[in-house]
Amino acid sequence: MIRKAKQSDAKDFCNVIRTSIIKLCKMDHSDDPEVLKEWLENKTIENCEKWILSINTNTFVAEHNGNIVGIADIGHNGHLYLCYLLPDVKGLGIGKKLLVEAEKSVLNLGLDKLTLDSTLSSKGFYEHYGYVCTSNTDMCLTYTKVIK
Repeated sequence: MIRKAKQSDAKDFCNVIRTSIIKLCKMDHSDDPEVLKEWLENKTIENCEKWILSINTNTFVAEHNGNIVGIADIGHNGHLYLCYLLPDVKGLGIGKKLLVEAEKSVLNLGLDKLTLDSTLSSKGFYEHYGYVCTSNTDMCLTYTKVIK
């Protein structure tokens, strides 16, 4: 089930992001403690609360067997800021459902494209759902998807 995130979800929301980065993005950080420290630095419960409560984004959680297992956060500017899953549910279609729900939530805002910055680990996922890489730097791929 995909639903809007609530402030009370912040701890689980944060756990999904941190666990996903640590376990699913090894291709990007190679278990380098310094890289991980920098990447995880702003992934705090307090920041997750702020992201959930922001009036400039639409934030979602995915529940599976009663637990929060995925999160997504998309700006009203069409930029997907966050889309993460716990490793145990990768491949179950939950990521697709989160992405589709996030995209649908901004379609009525008059946008002509969606954008996101991704890791190498998520490259295939976003390309599968119609995103095209528009720039490639060390640890970040920028993608665009035309929606009109």
